[in-house]
Amino acid sequence: MTWFDIMEDMRKMQEEIERAFPEFWRRTPLMIPGESKEGGIAKYRRPLTDLRETENEYIMELEMPGVSKDDIDLKVTEDAIEIKAEKKFENKEEDQERGYFFQERRYQGFYRSIPLPTGIKLDETDAKFDNGVLQVTMKKAEEQEKALKVNIK
Repeated sequence: MTWFDIMEDMRKMQEEIERAFPEFWRRTPLMIPGESKEGGIAKYRRPLTDLRETENEYIMELEMPGVSKDDIDLKVTEDAIEIKAEKKFENKEEDQERGYFFQERRYQGFYRSIPLPTGIKLDETDAKFDNGVLQVTMKKAEEQEKALKVNIK
């Protein structure tokens, strides 16, 4: 019977893809290294992001499936927006009569920092999260303002 490690196979597959398309991976990293809350190394995925500009505001939509609004940390300054989300999951099963023990862990993280071309009105910034999509609406400002932590509805 041949045993295989699915994570090792996935790592090898990722290396082969990176070798086949080196320029693409250099310009658009999907995984961003970072630190977890426990101090260990974590990897964050870059959420798919749309940013559009109207005459008076910027509207940003980020896809972050599998997280809840409580998992998201959103910070907006007059010239940038930073979004970070982390979710951990652990499942344990044990049945001593049948002689098995099962444990699975999963980590999911998103991170994105995007500079904004002009200042925004921090007190008029609004965010809502629905069905895995975070929408942030930022009003354009005339003057530069200080940083603000935005609560998500």
